Amino acid sequence: MKISEGLARIKISGKNVDDALVYHVQQNGGMVATIDIELKRKIKKSGGTVLSLANDRIILEPSKT
Repeated sequence: MKISEGLARIKISGKNVDDALVYHVQQNGGMVATIDIELKRKIKKSGGTVLSLANDRIILEPSKT
């Protein structure tokens, strides 16, 4: 995971990781790296940006707001 070296990491808590990430984005904004389609939709709807990898390319998907 060389791509993640040097990036800030946050501590989250809760029963469900996806919900904790969405809550953090709602409260603080930010970017989440994932390839999970449902999580991407939730993050973008919450105002966050999604970073994903496809076909050896880094893709940034801005929020829908």
